[in-house]
Amino acid sequence: MTMTTNDEVLNSWKEVATYLGRGIRTVQRWEQELGLPVRSPGGKSRSAVIAFKNEIDQWLHRAPKEMLQQEQAEEAEAPVRRVLKYSDTERQVRLHNNTTLLINRTKLLVTRSQDLHERLKVTQKSLDRTVQLAAIRLAAARNSDEPIAVLVSADGQPQHPGATPKSVDLPSVQKHATAS
Repeated sequence: MTMTTNDEVLNSWKEVATYLGRGIRTVQRWEQELGLPVRSPGGKSRSAVIAFKNEIDQWLHRAPKEMLQQEQAEEAEAPVRRVLKYSDTERQVRLHNNTTLLINRTKLLVTRSQDLHERLKVTQKSLDRTVQLAAIRLAAARNSDEPIAVLVSADGQPQHPGATPKSVDLPSVQKHATAS
């Protein structure tokens, strides 16, 4: 019995397919339908395989030429059929329509983003003014012993504008402010 070197052994479906210049599925089909000499360890089909280059070469010389040529023709046509789903004109029209749609949606997104930015600027100004007024009131309250008017509900939560002011002692306001 002769020992074979590693470069004569193909250790996977991918190596067999590469050696034959075909796709993996084609090689697997040839193994089932045409008897391509591939061995599956453990007898499991389509699992890990080994094949010997010299056996594959012998098989290629014996295999029906017309069957292999038919397989070659089908493989050569397959990518063309997928690409030609649409004609050049149809693809250009679809591309143009999709590009137009993308441009319009981008413009809408930019407009909405600008509107949101403006609304955030207004909100920021209002918040800054509220903080300034609160600081002024607290500074004034610290300098005097008089209670300040704060709009709060019975449970101590701030009320909406227009509510009737409630007189509160400064220490309770400071206590409520530090608690929240």
